[in-house]
Amino acid sequence: MLGFNVREGSLEAIVHGYRNGFLRPEEYNNLTQCDSLGDLKSQLQVTDYGNFLQNEGNLTSRVIADKAIEKLVNEFSDLREEATQPLAQFLDFISYEYMISNVLKLIAGARNGREALDMLYKCHPLGLFNGLSALTSATSVDDMFETVLIDSPIGAFFANSQQKDFDELSLEYIRGLLQKNYLEAFHEFCEKLGGDTAIVMCGILEFEADRSVITFTANTCGVKDITREDRMKLYPNIGALVDVQDDIADAQDEESLKEKLKRFPEYYELFDDGRGMDSAAGSKSIEKKFVERSVVMYRDAMMRQFQYGVFFGWVKLKELETQNLVWIAECITQNMKSRVQEYVKTTE
Repeated sequence: MLGFNVREGSLEAIVHGYRNGFLRPEEYNNLTQCDSLGDLKSQLQVTDYGNFLQNEGNLTSRVIADKAIEKLVNEFSDLREEATQPLAQFLDFISYEYMISNVLKLIAGARNGREALDMLYKCHPLGLFNGLSALTSATSVDDMFETVLIDSPIGAFFANSQQKDFDELSLEYIRGLLQKNYLEAFHEFCEKLGGDTAIVMCGILEFEADRSVITFTANTCGVKDITREDRMKLYPNIGALVDVQDDIADAQDEESLKEKLKRFPEYYELFDDGRGMDSAAGSKSIEKKFVERSVVMYRDAMMRQFQYGVFFGWVKLKELETQNLVWIAECITQNMKSRVQEYVKTTE
């Protein structure tokens, strides 16, 4: 504990300071009362965001998101620049998730014939890496891997999949493979770090693994091209559900999936109100319930000292906060004020 305080305590203190800048419930309430994006901008000026929109004349929800993300990326980059090992590698693992997301966006864009520059513009800044732009000239996923991805920071997540022909796979299947390899690698890294970091982060990553198993299974019920063997290949080898994954892979619909989760009250109760993965206005989907549970874990990670989970929790909560700003802005511009309160509560 003393060693952590000497080496990394100052960076941890900075992030705890960032925590004080999260939007508070009363600030969210003020934002939801706004009638225009101009009003929203004025309300944000008296929060930790300050004048981050002062040079933006034509406000849109996309502009607000871009500027909020820019603020996060600048703060994250400053931390990464000051970090030494093994914290530097931990921060890299945080960015790997965004790199994977960016690559998937480019794959989707290439398959759908979208403009390469447009897809690059939509990439998350936390997931940029040397060679990313070169992927737009690749003619296939296999070509992407051979020319760029094999030497990229996330190349190992492709290589470890033991899959030789990515072009024959659906985008969701590729996403599942990369997510599985990422979660397992990050979990192993945190285990090796030990101490409170292992306790906090392994708990979060195991939850994410279980979430991946449940959501992928629910989303592929009735999909003929996805077999139980395919599901098993995409299930991470960590989490509370590891011992029953073989049974879960047989689920034919959400009701049978629910029955297979009876031994796990924390997951079984997600289905209690009869809602599925999607939700209508006024109801909560299973996915949103997962997000709300993850918020509790992120908050807990930020409350603990002398462990790296504080950095992970901060990034995740700021990402959700940005999504909340977009949701509120969209409700204002599309005159959906009746749904403006449906954002994710990130603070208490």
